[in-house]
Amino acid sequence: MLSSVRHVLLLCLAFVLQTTWVHHIQIADVVPDLVLLVVVFIALTSGHLQATLLGFAIGLCQDTFAPTELGLNALINASVGFIVGVTRGGFVADAIQVRVAILAVAVAVHDLAYYTLHSNFPILDVPYLMLRFSLGHAAYTAVFGFVVAGFLRLRHQLIPS
Repeated sequence: MLSSVRHVLLLCLAFVLQTTWVHHIQIADVVPDLVLLVVVFIALTSGHLQATLLGFAIGLCQDTFAPTELGLNALINASVGFIVGVTRGGFVADAIQVRVAILAVAVAVHDLAYYTLHSNFPILDVPYLMLRFSLGHAAYTAVFGFVVAGFLRLRHQLIPS
């Protein structure tokens, strides 16, 4: 119960930071996806059910900013949370390098689904969009997740709970 509340609060914080602050750290028009970072974290730590439900809920919140495709972010975040949560038993996700790789793949899958299902993008432009935007987006989100995980690990070593 307490971890569910913590995850909801963490998602709310990521959503607020994503919509207000994160554009200040963009590099070449690429910003990290904090919401997806938290959904993948929830999937790796708590499993597919919680990640799917919370990914759907936060995706609906994201869709309020772009109501033309209402439900698209909800569907994709829930799907990514489900896939990562279900497949987490197939690999050892304790190593930070593995988590960074999982995060990068999850962002690439998210972007592929978004570009494919969004009505404003012609299907023939999807490979270009993936090369132009998604590779940098996945790499930046993975590096950002690596840095955040390093700070959290350092904090945990200095201030044990």
